[in-house]
Amino acid sequence: MKSFKSLSFVYHKPGDVRLEERVVTCGPTDVVARVIAVGRCGTDRTVFYKGHPKVDPHAPVVLGHELLAEVVAVGSEVKELKEGIGYKEGGTLSAEYLHFKEGERLTAQSRVARYRDGLMLLSDPITILSFYIDAAYAQYIRFPQELIRSGSLLRVPDSVSDEEAALTEPAACVLESVFSTPHPVGVDEDGRQTFRAGIQSGGRCCIIGSGTLAMIYAKVCLAEGAEYVIIIVRSEQKEHLVRRILGDSVDILVQPPYRDRPIEEKLEIEKALVAKLTERTAGHLFDDVVSACPDPDAQRLMLELYAPEGYAVGACFGGTHTRVDAANIDANHYRAAKTIGTSGCSTRSMETVLKWLADGRLSLTGLTSQKHFTMRSDPKEFFTAKLEGLKPVLYPWE
Repeated sequence: MKSFKSLSFVYHKPGDVRLEERVVTCGPTDVVARVIAVGRCGTDRTVFYKGHPKVDPHAPVVLGHELLAEVVAVGSEVKELKEGIGYKEGGTLSAEYLHFKEGERLTAQSRVARYRDGLMLLSDPITILSFYIDAAYAQYIRFPQELIRSGSLLRVPDSVSDEEAALTEPAACVLESVFSTPHPVGVDEDGRQTFRAGIQSGGRCCIIGSGTLAMIYAKVCLAEGAEYVIIIVRSEQKEHLVRRILGDSVDILVQPPYRDRPIEEKLEIEKALVAKLTERTAGHLFDDVVSACPDPDAQRLMLELYAPEGYAVGACFGGTHTRVDAANIDANHYRAAKTIGTSGCSTRSMETVLKWLADGRLSLTGLTSQKHFTMRSDPKEFFTAKLEGLKPVLYPWE
């Protein structure tokens, strides 16, 4: 068995992350990889500040699941792990899939979930990389047989850059929510609605937010055939950032934050915003509205931006839409609009993102912070940094 000394950012408890050296050993049914780059998920930042009921019982643990890694060791029995589980339940893993080679670049689906009819089930996962077992804020990572047998190890095409590969998982979360948007396309003879999932082709999209995920949403909306995409940002600095990365492919509206205003003032500000957006869209407003930030004000605004004629879908961070004040929820109540969550992705969505990146249908270049974190960085700074609003990435070997 090969063993590797690995510098790691180890989470112990809220507010306590330490640089430690660990030993990563490749057992007979493991694959061990050298971590090239790993993006910081927003959940990990929350874990640092508040802890997490699924993480803390397994601490000390190495977090970090938005990863790109290069195979350095393959267990002697990996080729025999043919019985699929989770995503591959009921199937036999191919010899081609199980033939992992040193030097191959991999990313991974961190949630080894159970599936039914192709749909990922959130309850009772088989395991979770980063929550239950050590993940990628480290120089080396061990992929146990659960990740191998579930088809969770995904090869990265040669044409996909390291930066883009590290964004595969968050981009898949975006794609998962987009592919869950149920736009009605008609009714059957009984009046039962029929649906098409995905961004409304030829439609109008509004995205509230300006970070990495917001811009990935914009790119996916355009790739899906949206005719018009506008992003609402909170400052001219954010406007310049979005314009630098997305160019003229999107429209931009600047709205300074107003979270500390009384609710009466908030509603007046949002009324004026809706009027501006109504004018920009010739009265149509939006078929798809994405609130790519956890601010309850953004969730309330989202509910006001649905197309008055048609069937709109809002994608928001799960749970926060229940905390809004004085929200007009008629569009949701009368089933003309629907709100879905944005978090989490299936393995199929990750496969699709890698395919789109390889085919050139999607590009994720320029969506990570220009600041490179390394093992010489303060781990607390890495977990808490906001930087210019783009995703922080750890490069363990720089």
